[in-house]
Amino acid sequence: MTNLQRRNNAPPTLRRRVQHMAGSMLTDLVGEERATEAAARVGMAFAAAHRSARNPRDIERCSPESIASAVAMSALTGLMPGGPMPSVWLVPRSGELQWMISHRGLTQLCRRAGYQLSTCVVGHHDHIVAEFGEVTEHRAEIGSEPSTLDDIAGVIVSCRRLADGAVLGRYWLPGADIRKRRNAKDYKGRPMASKTWDKWPMEMAQKTAIKWACARGLVPIESVELDNALAADTRATVAEERPAPIVVPRAVSYTHLRAHETAYTISYYVVFL
Repeated sequence: MTNLQRRNNAPPTLRRRVQHMAGSMLTDLVGEERATEAAARVGMAFAAAHRSARNPRDIERCSPESIASAVAMSALTGLMPGGPMPSVWLVPRSGELQWMISHRGLTQLCRRAGYQLSTCVVGHHDHIVAEFGEVTEHRAEIGSEPSTLDDIAGVIVSCRRLADGAVLGRYWLPGADIRKRRNAKDYKGRPMASKTWDKWPMEMAQKTAIKWACARGLVPIESVELDNALAADTRATVAEERPAPIVVPRAVSYTHLRAHETAYTISYYVVFL
């Protein structure tokens, strides 16, 4: 058998599978030419996340439905995993690939909607004055910047309208509330927080503050993209009671994955479009 025959007979890589999924999902939405380009971006991003994963086999063993769901979210929002500054994280958990947006991804979606959200992590040694939930004065103590969750006194979320540059508010989320969310447990007493809190504590604190501001209606943004991204992230973050785990073969065939992808694509269009 020649090398070319071996390559043709080899099972498709994760990048090729993801690119094929994304292409079929996007063709009807943006046309074949743009779908091909966007699908290539999704495939490259997922391949980069796969290579940088602590255990790439964990992603490969995830259910085809969960992989298709993550591909759909990245394809439709344009937020990609992988690289040194990912917009989303791919977190394998209990045989499912979970799509979790980062604070950078949240700010990107808000910027598309016409608002610039920025965060400032405040340490215990900083001077801070807050009135009626909004920060009116802040002076940072240089050299005493927080590096762990315990060092955080709170996070300031600033919202600026891009159309005229007006600052709509600088909102204050205490560090105790952030740590409470980090230490929350599910109905069985198990920690709900993912390992991303241990790896990126500052980024997760910033993300928590932005989600809090959006959930409280402090940020006047109406965006379907943002709503869907927040809903998907909440499903990945909050541990819910799940049915019996799906038994996934160690090596998923392309035909099997394609069948799940087609079924998921139809249901996804019905729900979100």
